[in-house]
Amino acid sequence: MNGLPAHTGQGVAISARGLTKVYRKYLHKNQFTTLKSAIVSGSLIRDLKPSELFTALDHVSFDIPRGCTYGILGENGSGKSTTLKLLSGITKPSSGSLDVSGRVSALIELGAGFHPEISGRENVAINGIMLGLTRAEVNRRFDEIVEFAEMKDFIDAPVKTYSSGMYARLGFAVAIHVDPDILLIDEVLAVGDEAFTRKCLEKIGEFRRRGKTIVIVTHSLGLVEKMCDEALWLRKGKAMDSGDPKRVVDAYLSFVAGQENELLGKQEVREVAESSDKVSGEAPEEKRRWGSGEIVLNEVHLRDHTDRMAHVFVTGDTLRVAVSGEARSPVEDFVFGVGIFTADGTAVYGTNTHIEEFKPTRAAGPFSFTFEIQDLRLVEGSYILDIAAHRRDGTPYDYHRGLYSFRVRSRVKDVGVYRPRHTWAFSESLQIAAPDARPELELRAAERVERRRQADTLQILHHDRASFRALGRSVVFTNGCFDILHTGHISLLEQARAEGDVLVVGINSDASVKRIKGETRPVIGEAERAEALLALECVDRVVIYEEDTPLAVINAIRPDVLVKGADWALDKIVGRQEVESWGGRVVRVELVADRSTTALIQKAEGGTIAST
Repeated sequence: MNGLPAHTGQGVAISARGLTKVYRKYLHKNQFTTLKSAIVSGSLIRDLKPSELFTALDHVSFDIPRGCTYGILGENGSGKSTTLKLLSGITKPSSGSLDVSGRVSALIELGAGFHPEISGRENVAINGIMLGLTRAEVNRRFDEIVEFAEMKDFIDAPVKTYSSGMYARLGFAVAIHVDPDILLIDEVLAVGDEAFTRKCLEKIGEFRRRGKTIVIVTHSLGLVEKMCDEALWLRKGKAMDSGDPKRVVDAYLSFVAGQENELLGKQEVREVAESSDKVSGEAPEEKRRWGSGEIVLNEVHLRDHTDRMAHVFVTGDTLRVAVSGEARSPVEDFVFGVGIFTADGTAVYGTNTHIEEFKPTRAAGPFSFTFEIQDLRLVEGSYILDIAAHRRDGTPYDYHRGLYSFRVRSRVKDVGVYRPRHTWAFSESLQIAAPDARPELELRAAERVERRRQADTLQILHHDRASFRALGRSVVFTNGCFDILHTGHISLLEQARAEGDVLVVGINSDASVKRIKGETRPVIGEAERAEALLALECVDRVVIYEEDTPLAVINAIRPDVLVKGADWALDKIVGRQEVESWGGRVVRVELVADRSTTALIQKAEGGTIAST
């Protein structure tokens, strides 16, 4: 965001409820070759009959406040342009309601009304009238339109003599000078050279400052983050997420990363299968796997720092290469090596156990090893791996040549292959402001070591919810005071973690515990309680809340599963109705007998523990 208010007007400029657009498909596989043959065969009607329906937009709802700059993003075919065509009135929805308040100018197909045989001057008049101006208004704005399009020397030439860039620039200039209440933009900012593009962006910025409503469809995620107040992510016609642009962009990128993980994983399995099932001695250029076979590397998996299978990483992530294999007979001379290459074959880094002075003694039977890079300082791009087992003199036992690939993502678009840690320093005569903090440089939620020591804020968890959802990771939530951590708690948490992929634990603040349990209640500090919980393998995240109930946390993170101890009646569980309303589950876990916090305190106060 750039510091502008979320919206400077009052009320709603665009309101959509259950917006749906359905198109009909037509069969082409049995198309007739001539009209005569179609009539003779009687296939004219049959072959042009709609065979099925295609839903371009599926029950999408959103509100765009007046003065808001609203971004719509998603893959090709997700329904972005269809949405803009509905907003502009080019087409009508199949169902649902759409209310658009104010004059609309659509930069969807620039110069759509231009006639190639007449001059640019005449086309400006016609196009301006099509967009809602009177002839007098066109005349008043004509010079400004021509100057903006930089077309003074060509305005009286026939449009058919224009280059594609000139054509688009004139169309943009006409549309932008209609002075609409609502401006619709569909990936049309690349309408000229860099200077003209900047001028277009400045004009759009002027519209924002004047409180105009702008809807932008674009593949430029940086533009969405920089210019938009709110964003909507569409996929296959459905709304996947909406709200804060940074969060929505992160959710979208996380989803793309998940897709790439799956695609690269399938590709890797296929390529390894297509390589020789048994190691052969054929020449390297003839195969992608070769060697004598005394040692074979059976499985190679790429994993992230949580030990999950992964093929997409972020600059700075941990990369683990987990290898399992077998020494078919006892071997005393063996070396394991790893090489990283760019997609075009440039060597990035290579090492092996001999270079690093490991001393082999004996390998026999099944084995495994892991090669780990804890801080992957590679720039964005695709990389391939060589994995090998060989003798100290280089004679290969089993060489895997480029059978494994991974991708590195980064919001920093630097070049090369390596991104070293670095800093900048400037003299006082250089007036240059430091960039804002960029925690969002991580493509997905950063799961750093610090998160094993301290609680998250509610804002961070709310931000990360979309990333979990996009990656298909189900979120489990449970809560309590956890003022005295004991085996009963651990049992509850382990059972809760088994219900999903990420366990978020909410704990009452110190003040909240005392309000609930009484001022005399012995309470371990909230920071210490959070650290103790995070030390447990089953706990992924902790959040501290000041309220007496966790309802605000539940609404913020929208867990897939809500877990409570069975001492809570179902109708007394806070957040049950909310979780069930969005399709989540509520799970009651049986407690360990005599292992509640209250029971343990009563037992201690009664002297039972001291006497045993």
